[in-house]
Amino acid sequence: MGVLSLLDMITIREMPDGNYIIISSVSDFCDSMGYCEFKIKHFLKGIKPPQTKETIEGTESHEKEIEYEKEHFEFVPLTEKELEDIDKDIEFARSEGIFTRLPTTIKYGKKRVLMLIVGQADKIARSKGMLIVEETKYPERKEKYLEKFEPYEDQTIQVLLYLNSPFTEKNGSLNPEVWFPIPHGQKAWSINIKDKKTRESIRIFQGIQTKEAEKFLEEKINRFVLVVMNKIEPKHPKNIGKCRSCRFVNGCEYKVTAQLRQKF
Repeated sequence: MGVLSLLDMITIREMPDGNYIIISSVSDFCDSMGYCEFKIKHFLKGIKPPQTKETIEGTESHEKEIEYEKEHFEFVPLTEKELEDIDKDIEFARSEGIFTRLPTTIKYGKKRVLMLIVGQADKIARSKGMLIVEETKYPERKEKYLEKFEPYEDQTIQVLLYLNSPFTEKNGSLNPEVWFPIPHGQKAWSINIKDKKTRESIRIFQGIQTKEAEKFLEEKINRFVLVVMNKIEPKHPKNIGKCRSCRFVNGCEYKVTAQLRQKF
């Protein structure tokens, strides 16, 4: 199985020393820990949910954003010296392809699990010494954000994963030797909700990484590992609305209906 295939599903490998390595994409991790933990069971089987009108149009909107940036902005390649200078403001173009790799070691019993979460942030920058990750979303129903004052949990998890990762310019690479940090002081995130037709912002959520956020992310990673390793059962949201909106709904044996509400 090739490296790119490994990055497209949740995989478990037993190492020669008896310990394990788990590899997950940021997308699968956030889908599982920010929406429904039972998605882990599907991802472990290599099952991917079907594309929807929203996901297809979201991809198209991201591509248009890249083209707009190319047409209206000029990015000068960074030198290693500029990257290492914490006082130097920098920004990576969306088209440059800066990927994230978050390794974490989890212990349970006498075993160790290396958890590696891989992804690609929309935009990465450093301003006045602060590392900033920005994610752009193009929802099908923008109205649901008009009265919302904080992002959805999966969106928060996503930006925290990016903020705490080393970076690499080599997509598909799992070699730590080509990963690099971006020196910084504080960490901040921004989630920009845009109208997919006009590209105008509907709502912008922003935040500074706190100790509470670090603990929140650590707990999510620890729980993910335990569920993947079959040490604990996934927690079901018991939300019929969530099940109906889930892309796995048509083939999911764990979905909740009015008759099965008490199953989990």
